[in-house]
Amino acid sequence: MKRTVGIVALVAAIMSAVQSCGVHEIGKILPDTSDGDVWGGPIEENDGAGIIEQICYMTALDYQKGYDWRADRDRDNVRCSLIVYADGRLIMKVPVGKEYETGPDPDMHRIMNGHLYTDYSTSDETVIKKDGAQIFRYPGREVICGMASSGDDVFTLGQNREGAGFTYRKNGEIVISRENGWVMGDLRHDEDSLYFAFSERIISSAGEVWRYYAVRNGKVRQIAVRDDVLKVWDAICDRRSEIYVASLVGVAEPVLFHEGRMLTLPLPSGDALLSATLSGHAERPVVEMMCLSGGGIYSVVWQEGDHPVSFPEGNTVSSMCCPENGVCCTINPQGTSSEGLIYRCGEVHDMPCGFACLGSNAICMVNGILNVGLVSHDGKEVLIWKDGETETLKINGYIASITAQ
Repeated sequence: MKRTVGIVALVAAIMSAVQSCGVHEIGKILPDTSDGDVWGGPIEENDGAGIIEQICYMTALDYQKGYDWRADRDRDNVRCSLIVYADGRLIMKVPVGKEYETGPDPDMHRIMNGHLYTDYSTSDETVIKKDGAQIFRYPGREVICGMASSGDDVFTLGQNREGAGFTYRKNGEIVISRENGWVMGDLRHDEDSLYFAFSERIISSAGEVWRYYAVRNGKVRQIAVRDDVLKVWDAICDRRSEIYVASLVGVAEPVLFHEGRMLTLPLPSGDALLSATLSGHAERPVVEMMCLSGGGIYSVVWQEGDHPVSFPEGNTVSSMCCPENGVCCTINPQGTSSEGLIYRCGEVHDMPCGFACLGSNAICMVNGILNVGLVSHDGKEVLIWKDGETETLKINGYIASITAQ
């Protein structure tokens, strides 16, 4: 079921019934994952069946048959496998567990240039692996906020797991290190450059002051913000411009500073902003806001040039991607009594009954088709949603990420 909506029509969309979709299986039952070996490898080229504009890489966590991973709160310590598909074909299986120094967290792995990169924190070190094999490790426990590869070089942006402080590294060697700093956003590509932003709290006799910085190819510059900026929520700083979303002293609504302009991001009167993150491209940024009203928490998505889209109370964005032609995201309800939504460039689709999207990266536009990973509320069935059609995936777990490369 597909509808083109604005703000008002979007709220009404929840009341529509879910239209059933065709269900197809992909692949066969996965091989046993208890042997601990890496199975297969990355695709080097296509099979000659024709030119493929983009390959759809998908990662998933697969537990032992019969294990109830949804009910077990200790599941992070249970052995499972991190598996990788390319265009529906199983190409790799990496064992997960403390003894393998590979974790089950969806945010601790990513696909880059057709390879699987993972990060893991021991009691005193951070370990980086490629296709299941260690490429380097270094002292300190870091949350990897961003990672990029260029040829044989791997760049990591890691926040200290114990609190403030971060380190930007090349092949494990320190490029920039701050003991008092917080990473904002991701490590981003801009042609031949890598850049990110961070904030730093300064304590002086005048009180607490926050300063904001942009880093491009290892060079740091301070972002010039207005004196009435109360807080910068997120920033994108590339070689052309500095974009940031902020709250101002005495102004109830958040604002976006972009190419010398200040744009107000309207919120309903009396509602409070809880968080704001920037996505998309520097030419047309996207802001995703989480807000609090008298009826509960909800999400708002805004792209420059469009009206903001406000989702119903109790529904928040779980995964988002920003193709060139718009914004796509999944919206999960806070409870299981109502159905989730899939937002696709101005259209709203109902999720299949009883399903939700886990993780923040389980959505991607691939060759013009939106792919979304879904799992049933009881954890027994996994679906891949493709522009309204669904395919089943025979695993005991969930889809962690979908990437087009």
